[in-house]
Amino acid sequence: MELANLWVAQHGVPDGLRVAVKSDAGAVLRLMQTAVYTHLHADWHLPGDWIGSPSFVVVPKPDTPGGSQSLTAVLFQKHGEMLACLAATPDPLPAAWVRVAAIDQADRAEALLAQMLARVVPALQKQGVTQLAWLTVDQWPNLWLPALGFYRGSQIETFVKEDHTLPEVADVPGLTIRQVYSTDFEPLAALEAASFAPIWRQSAHALAVARPQSLCFDVALLDGEIVAYQLSAPSDSGAHLVRLTVHPEKHGLGIGSVMLKHAIEFYHRKGLYAVSLNTQVENIASHKLYLKFGFRPSQQRLPIWILDIPQ
Repeated sequence: MELANLWVAQHGVPDGLRVAVKSDAGAVLRLMQTAVYTHLHADWHLPGDWIGSPSFVVVPKPDTPGGSQSLTAVLFQKHGEMLACLAATPDPLPAAWVRVAAIDQADRAEALLAQMLARVVPALQKQGVTQLAWLTVDQWPNLWLPALGFYRGSQIETFVKEDHTLPEVADVPGLTIRQVYSTDFEPLAALEAASFAPIWRQSAHALAVARPQSLCFDVALLDGEIVAYQLSAPSDSGAHLVRLTVHPEKHGLGIGSVMLKHAIEFYHRKGLYAVSLNTQVENIASHKLYLKFGFRPSQQRLPIWILDIPQ
């Protein structure tokens, strides 16, 4: 973060930069709708859900050119509009994602981003975060993140399937599939921890938030023990497979194939035949599974940027 701190030394700290409070929710939403640059992480949360975190900062706009509040704002305790905001939160530790970003001033955007990061990263460090990740859906952060200490970690590629065909899949003895229960979230979080590096893990809380928004959410049990799950969401064109996770000790048994076929058959019963999913470009094992089911890479790739945070 030395580079971001250097930006602060060169450009100063914008007036009013502070941690967001609940009463900022409306102004943050309006900023997200109108800002020159915006980013919203692909998860199940709304921007306001992260307000209250010490690593969600805002830069209010001055109410007048001189920076003083108008009489109306003082009398009615009106919270002014926002110039910029940045939220980066862990869920779960020890990794965090940039969840929300918006900047409404093009000529100061790079400096404002650096100034907000310089405030956010120490707050993350105090929480025990060791890596901050940013999935850049839009191009604008890519220009500035290397100068702020981020490096390219991986890429996410979209796979799509539009045909109705499914391969033959062998049964797995002792395997049963059912819908997720509210008591499953902690075991599923443990499954995530066993299966993925920190930045890719889902917390029990995130899975609980996802459940009511999902298209289908199933777990697989082998001899009564949860060994896999799939989580799917509706998409504009059909269905999107958000997550398919199999415990690493159970790889090679065909559980992933059974779960994927079960999910796609559910989509078809709903009349949904266009299916998409995202996977890391280096995850060759998952590519083989998806290709077997008729998915094809779309060549649409999005970069993941990483900032290491020493403890």
